[in-house]
Amino acid sequence: MPVLSILNKKIFIFTFFLIFFILGVYIFPNYGISIDEDNTRDIGFLSLEAILKVFAPEYLPSVFEIAGKKLEHPDLSIVPSSGIVFDLPMAFLEYIFEIKDSRDYYLLRHFFNFLFFFISSYFFYLILQKRYDSWLIGILGTAMLIASPRIFANSFYNNKDIIFMSLFIINLYYSINFLEKQNYLSALILAVISALMINVRILGLILPILVLFIYTIIILREEKNQIKTLKPLIVFIFLIPLFLYLFWPFMWVNPIENFLYFFKYLNNHLLTIYTFYLGQYIFPTNPPWHYHIVWILVSTPILYIFLFFVGFVLILLRSSKRLLKIEKNNSYTDLWRGNKELYDLFFFLSFSIPLLIAINFKSISYDSWRHLFFIYPSFLLISFLGVHFIKISFFKKKIKFFYTSILLLILPTVFWMFKNHPNENVYFNLIAGKNFNEKFEMDFSGVSNTQALKYIIQNENKKVKVFNLGTTDLKLSKKMIKKENRDKITVTPDINSADYIINNYRDWRGETLPTNFITPEGFNVLYEIKVDNISINTIYKKNK
Repeated sequence: MPVLSILNKKIFIFTFFLIFFILGVYIFPNYGISIDEDNTRDIGFLSLEAILKVFAPEYLPSVFEIAGKKLEHPDLSIVPSSGIVFDLPMAFLEYIFEIKDSRDYYLLRHFFNFLFFFISSYFFYLILQKRYDSWLIGILGTAMLIASPRIFANSFYNNKDIIFMSLFIINLYYSINFLEKQNYLSALILAVISALMINVRILGLILPILVLFIYTIIILREEKNQIKTLKPLIVFIFLIPLFLYLFWPFMWVNPIENFLYFFKYLNNHLLTIYTFYLGQYIFPTNPPWHYHIVWILVSTPILYIFLFFVGFVLILLRSSKRLLKIEKNNSYTDLWRGNKELYDLFFFLSFSIPLLIAINFKSISYDSWRHLFFIYPSFLLISFLGVHFIKISFFKKKIKFFYTSILLLILPTVFWMFKNHPNENVYFNLIAGKNFNEKFEMDFSGVSNTQALKYIIQNENKKVKVFNLGTTDLKLSKKMIKKENRDKITVTPDINSADYIINNYRDWRGETLPTNFITPEGFNVLYEIKVDNISINTIYKKNK
């Protein structure tokens, strides 16, 4: 019986992830292209160029041919500060398979974007299974991660924030593994994953620093073998900069100068755009302190928020009691009791510290809270402490009923995602209110522009000119149209010569509120792409 039970569990887990993978493969072509995907593609070729300059310079001309441009002298807008994890492999695949059509290479990137998220979702399952010794909680938590509309949609095309979030999940797993095992192998693996994560975003430094902090406390708690415990940490600290250098081709030729160049870019990275927040345009370099908190509250399923608050309060109360005891006894022994509490503390800090940094330092904030997507897994891990508390407090004898109830409460979100596919990125909960377009940015990445162009092509037999009323890039969206249909669309900068107008209600200039756009003179509304009965993209056709 136990053998049969274990086999059934494995089959269930395998089937769950197989269904998720098949779903992703089936729907990934449905999504349009988002802003900056062209720039990140360039970054990949810059990284490939840096490698070939060292090892095989004779191949550079053919690489430039595939890239469509020569990228030897990048400007600050596409500084190759990252790329080894995602953009470089994508550039390499483009080069090896000679993929020259824009739709093909962007679809390739979208598939692998999803694949990264899919792999990280399995690691998320492993974290939950490790924390609660329950494969069922692992599956339930992974289902909640997948049934997070904005995260799910972005997992197909956001090759910055989602790739970083995916590596953050994997790093979380290997961090708690290193803190638990404290050996050389776990130090090596964590150093590799940490270097890859930092390569994507410099904020990835948070987790290694957090590991260093907690590991130091572990050493202080040891009464014996402190030197033995210290050695893996020294290996970890030594290997991170080594791997970071190896994984950053931009640093190979002139490491000091290029390293300074990178930080000069960060310091000079000023955006001259506006973002729409709480009914008004604000400058992203000076956001209000509550910017990220409000965005999380209005764009996350309410069930998850409720469970998070329960878990957050529990960890806060427990940690406060432990800290008070430390002050009385001058001892680190009771800061956490056992590995389970250590995991909870690690999840709590990996969520809270980045959020506090974003608030206190007023980091550049625009396009919702996508720059903090990487703390969402920690958000859900804290939520599951709330799930665990409610289960043992109120449903100890009704476990099956409890898990069934949680699944039923997730289903409305899943149904919403199905109904609004592929525009899950414009998800707002009840806290945002019915007229969310009056308060928040909607399709800020312009992903729905590709849908709009496809609609025009399907309903026109002749070549037409299209004008963009918003400020997203229609020429980029056009690259996702099938090659045989691409010539039917000409993107024009002149509204008077346009046959159609597309408007996704994004105005980087901060001049027109989303609710103040009016139908251009001489045009009628032809079609609207709607989410919750709100138009996120409108197509206007010129009157005959």
